[in-house]
Amino acid sequence: MKPLFTSFLWVSVVCLSLGITRIGAQERPTLHADAPQGIPLWKNTASTPASTPGKPSDSSSNPAGKKALSASENIEENENTDEVSFVPKIDGAVKAKFELSTYDGQFRFNVRNSRFGVSGNVSRHMVYRMQVDFNNEGKVSILDAYAGYQTGGWDIRLGQQQYHLSTDLDRGPSSNMFANRSFLAKYLTGYYGSELVDGKPKDFVRTLGSRDLGVMATYTFKTRIPLKLFFGVFNGSGINNPEWGKSVNFVGRAEIGKNVDGLRLALAYYDGSAPTHDRVIEIGDVYEQVPFQQKMRIGVVELCYRYGALFIEGEYARRYLENYSGQNQVMTASHIHSYYLFSMRPSCALNHIAPIVRWDVGNGMDYLNKVTESVQTVNANRITMGVNFGFGKKFTRSEIRLNYEKYLMKDEPSDLSINKLYQDKFTIEVVAAF
Repeated sequence: MKPLFTSFLWVSVVCLSLGITRIGAQERPTLHADAPQGIPLWKNTASTPASTPGKPSDSSSNPAGKKALSASENIEENENTDEVSFVPKIDGAVKAKFELSTYDGQFRFNVRNSRFGVSGNVSRHMVYRMQVDFNNEGKVSILDAYAGYQTGGWDIRLGQQQYHLSTDLDRGPSSNMFANRSFLAKYLTGYYGSELVDGKPKDFVRTLGSRDLGVMATYTFKTRIPLKLFFGVFNGSGINNPEWGKSVNFVGRAEIGKNVDGLRLALAYYDGSAPTHDRVIEIGDVYEQVPFQQKMRIGVVELCYRYGALFIEGEYARRYLENYSGQNQVMTASHIHSYYLFSMRPSCALNHIAPIVRWDVGNGMDYLNKVTESVQTVNANRITMGVNFGFGKKFTRSEIRLNYEKYLMKDEPSDLSINKLYQDKFTIEVVAAF
């Protein structure tokens, strides 16, 4: 890990030396992807007119010529007033798609997500957030359920929530830019085990996901170069699973820069264990199922650049997962993706057209081979190309997407013919988020 974090340090120095270029830009996906975008949860901004990208604010609404306040300045000002709205903010998203495998010509229609959430204030400083997915791969799942306290630069939340290890891992259906997730988002928090089924051992692969039960504290520094720190303590047992235990998982993150034009650097580290699960051991001629706590450590570095309509973002992650022999199994995942936003005329039915491309790499990714029914690892490169047609002013929230995925694999898995996971695909996806 030392060479990796030495590289992190050098990237930080370069970022600081370059500084942060800030130019007014239109709305884009944020780190907190599944929270209502553009509105601070802890304050009411309904009475504040939103400015149009590239258009100066109407001076008639501000006769005194008072300088427009930033979100953080609005928070500070409102803390000294009684202007707090208790009206809930409702949000949701539906993500449906048509997928065609160019490997064998098979296709399917699929509703990947159907989410509904609500958030708001219960007092001047206390907020809440609840979110449910009614079709999370065919299951109903509670995603967010937390209460938070916000004052000054502090934001402390207790409950089930995202632990903000990776920006791409955090992106949900209302903020993801592609039809399918990156290797990093899909495999980074994966773990494996085995269980007895009809008296015989059977392997499985599961994932911790981007959420857990615990407490997350963030502090935003008001400095010339923006700095935000995250620190969280979690059960490590995954969502909707409040297990008792004697250990906790830790996550820390630091962000330098803003989610507007210019550079943003982020470093994150996760230390703990995968959710306690089972593994099968053989004693003589008898199989026995025993609890297994698998240690997990993850390091992530991100670099994002925005300039006007251009967006480029890259992430690199390295995961150490303890195997049955007590050794570390290493997985690395990285990607770089980019789009360019072409705004359309007001008379056009479309608001924007965004050509988009992603290259991602995964080495040592755990998956369950459908032929051997055993856990294996795979190395793969993938190129995703497409175009997003936007019908609303908010990018990624009202779109039709055309994506094509091309897999480049040195050694094809033995179940490739029946496993759509690594087959080349063409996807048409519709996303409607509010």
